[in-house]
Amino acid sequence: MDRVKFLEMHAECVTAMRAYFVQVEKTSTMLAECPAEPLSFRARFSLMSQGIVEHDAHLAYLGARSLLLSAVQLGYASSN
Repeated sequence: MDRVKFLEMHAECVTAMRAYFVQVEKTSTMLAECPAEPLSFRARFSLMSQGIVEHDAHLAYLGARSLLLSAVQLGYASSN
């Protein structure tokens, strides 16, 4: 892998991180808007669905970060 490919991988990791943060903020906003009373089924379902979206975004970020960390730990210089 050359420097250009490494930087592309880094950019993909940053993009995944930002997408994850967007979902975390959305979940946080939804939680802040919850009333003191028990949630309706629709509200509980929306919160659960958002939790799944957030979790998937987290996994995507962790995967991208793992690839980036491996590249750094093993060295990413081309062996040509």
